[in-house]
Amino acid sequence: MKIANVETFHIVADRDYMAEMGLRPTRVLARDRHTMAGTVGALDRNEGRHLCAYPAQEQTLLVRVTSDTGLVGWGEAHSPPVPGVAKAVIADLFAPLLLGQDPLAIEVLWDHLYASMRLRGHGSGFMLESLAAIDIALWDLAGKALDLPVYQLLGGPFNTAIPCYSGLPGDTLEERISAAEQYVEQGFTALKLHLGRNDWRGDLATIEAVAESVGGRATVMVDAHGAYDTRTATQIGRALERMGVGWLEDPLPPEDLDGYAALCAALDLPIASGETECTRWQFHEKLRRHAADVILPDICRAGGISEGRKIALVADLFNVPWCAHVSMGSSIHVAAALHLAAASPNFLICEYRGAERPNPLGDVLLQEPIHYEAGHLHVPPGPGLGIAFDDDALEAHSIDSYTPVG
Repeated sequence: MKIANVETFHIVADRDYMAEMGLRPTRVLARDRHTMAGTVGALDRNEGRHLCAYPAQEQTLLVRVTSDTGLVGWGEAHSPPVPGVAKAVIADLFAPLLLGQDPLAIEVLWDHLYASMRLRGHGSGFMLESLAAIDIALWDLAGKALDLPVYQLLGGPFNTAIPCYSGLPGDTLEERISAAEQYVEQGFTALKLHLGRNDWRGDLATIEAVAESVGGRATVMVDAHGAYDTRTATQIGRALERMGVGWLEDPLPPEDLDGYAALCAALDLPIASGETECTRWQFHEKLRRHAADVILPDICRAGGISEGRKIALVADLFNVPWCAHVSMGSSIHVAAALHLAAASPNFLICEYRGAERPNPLGDVLLQEPIHYEAGHLHVPPGPGLGIAFDDDALEAHSIDSYTPVG
């Protein structure tokens, strides 16, 4: 069996992700940053400097690898702002290296593709997002060739019902408390709120109110989106500890490893981070320096299932759990994370958007949805990733065919 074709598909949908988090597209210049953070104290040092750019639409890049026997594997590059970069990397660099190769030689091909640019300094970011898409597609194809789910190929499962949590939508405190009650009724026992866009003292009041409303029934986690320095994050963390919050995610910019290590040492509250790291080497350095209590690799960014498995092993060496970052993307993103989670002894919980704010590129594109029940996502049991696209729905969400609502 040989690889006969490698294709990419840029898909889009309308989205409400930014509104749910109280965001707007980051098209502001440096002089306008104060408008991103609202009214803050003069010494709080949060000017919106570290905020990401978000696209106006939900979008991602899918990859289809086809063998000369007709078997197909699907993958995805986590590329919410600029899918065209991953598309070019795959079409111009990876596809010529893959054609005619054995699709079951997954580790060999991963190493070959990674080596193609590592001495040029491209060992993270768009390069690894593109590589993730190819890798996931090869695992999907291999599972179909062997008639086994990916988690069986990985040596699992430890569990096929994967715990999950969801972020809370809502513009007001009342809306967030109402959403929290609905999610608890649906079986969620972990929920997430956000810091970093407004006065953090006001945000803490909202977090405390939501935590009290679901106390004893669900744990609230908090994501700060890299907005603070160590001093401010320590203040925030101590307040969150008193509230019984489950973790503080990304309180500092990702480059500040010394700050993360100091924060982990200062607080009993677990510090979670890692959605920006892409390789086992990056995670090893983070963990060696005790700069995370929980890591959050994104399987469609961090080199796919092959590298994700190595990252999980590195975390296990340090007795640290990992959680799947799955904020934006298609059902491939979710399915790939679930298969790796099932085969990992140190997996904790998976991010999931929930029924109240369904993924516009999720189940709507599938012949059968990924099953959610009582706070858990069930790993698709079929061969490969266990999911199959509805061809008409996929075509309707192609960048060339999609018509925005309104």
